[in-house]
Amino acid sequence: MSEAILKALEEKELFIIDADGTLYVGNTPTPKAREFLKLLDKMGKKHMIMTNNSSYSTYQHAARMSRILGYRVRRSGLLVSTNVAVKYIKDNGFKSVHALGVPAFKDELKRNGIKLSLNYPELVVIAFDKTLTYRKLSIITKLIMDGIPYIATHPDILCPVNAGYIPDIGAILAFVKTATGKEPQAIVGKPNRMMVDYALTIAGTGVERSVLFGDRLYTDIKMANEVGMTSVLVLTGETKNPNEGKYRPDFVINTFKDILTNWGSD
Repeated sequence: MSEAILKALEEKELFIIDADGTLYVGNTPTPKAREFLKLLDKMGKKHMIMTNNSSYSTYQHAARMSRILGYRVRRSGLLVSTNVAVKYIKDNGFKSVHALGVPAFKDELKRNGIKLSLNYPELVVIAFDKTLTYRKLSIITKLIMDGIPYIATHPDILCPVNAGYIPDIGAILAFVKTATGKEPQAIVGKPNRMMVDYALTIAGTGVERSVLFGDRLYTDIKMANEVGMTSVLVLTGETKNPNEGKYRPDFVINTFKDILTNWGSD
């Protein structure tokens, strides 16, 4: 572990940490993930756990992450693509949406004052839907072909689980794009900078005082690169070779154990 990464981390006040593939894989925490979060608490560092996974509500995310990590995760410390989708809907003045997603996703929209409409929406919102059916796909295909714009919560093609990977929303988007010939108006989750902007606003800090930890070059590291944020690639998830893409992290670690061995041990 180089002194450069330790010095960089000392200077940061906000730590944005990816969840799936970085803090845990499936239902298993990555090495020393819990201890790393506890160290941040001990050192008075702000942190937000980031996930594109819109198939859980923020309540479910907090409960699930707490169970997996053995660490109390608060809803206020979560950065979920659903939060950013809600902000996008409100900021752009959409009064009603048709949501493709699990019941928990729809409930989250309703809790945030978003009106759901089956047949006459102003916007279609596509989330990671583990209850996907052909009928659901047919309905949104017709709406979009009739001229209703659509957005997606995130672009991830695969979702890591204990047994490997399952299809994520990127596969759903490929179907919709092929069927309709139309692109989404926005994909609000990472690597869209809207995720970072949302986090910085909530935390009340700037890019230069923040660092992002993630396991995917094409989402986590890409987003950090494009906004000028310091990034750390953690080799516990999808990426095994840090040089395999065009996006480059500032630092690379195998697991959080690499940091704990040298940082905060005084």
